[in-house]
Amino acid sequence: MLGLLADNGIDPETALDVACGIGRHAVELADRGVDVRGIDISESYLERARERVAERGVGDRVTVERADMRDLPERDGRYDLVCNLWTSFGYYDEGTDRAVLAGMYERTADDGALVLELVNREGVLADFRAAAVPEDDDRYVVESVDYDPETARMQTTRRVFAPSGDGYDYEGEMVYDVRLYAPAELARACREVGFTDVSLYADLDGTELERESTRLVVVAEP
Repeated sequence: MLGLLADNGIDPETALDVACGIGRHAVELADRGVDVRGIDISESYLERARERVAERGVGDRVTVERADMRDLPERDGRYDLVCNLWTSFGYYDEGTDRAVLAGMYERTADDGALVLELVNREGVLADFRAAAVPEDDDRYVVESVDYDPETARMQTTRRVFAPSGDGYDYEGEMVYDVRLYAPAELARACREVGFTDVSLYADLDGTELERESTRLVVVAEP
């Protein structure tokens, strides 16, 4: 990601990691000399993030705290980099998504950038599968997916089975409901909240975006 930003003339010293989760991106940025503030709504994720920060020895560069991305306009500070990665955008209704995007704009420094990394609707629908069995360590996962074309929302149910003796025991399930955005749609939304220069890519390395790309990266500058 930093290489992609460098190609756009941006060398961040500070970053706000919105929906930082367990801190995997925050520690990588800190290792590269960036001071990072991570926010997430899940305290359990934040506990794991703090453990990761301690293990990597970057506690002097990373601060994580419980906060809601919907409250970004009320926060202080602006950052060279605001990032929201691994499809952490799109879980609310469209109006709230737009407000979150506007909040991220407010937190982006004038010479900084917002980086979004999420699912590319066009690429996913081109190879849509209603069911899959993704790898997940030694667990057995059955994933069922439903897409509503009227709302552009995709609901994914992941049922997890853990090894037990000669078979597997049902461990639980997780349900994700996310609004999928087309590249042009998200680029337009970024401009409407105030960003002026918006570039689209297929990954954080800056690969050219194609219709079949399953991931979408947005680099938006004020």
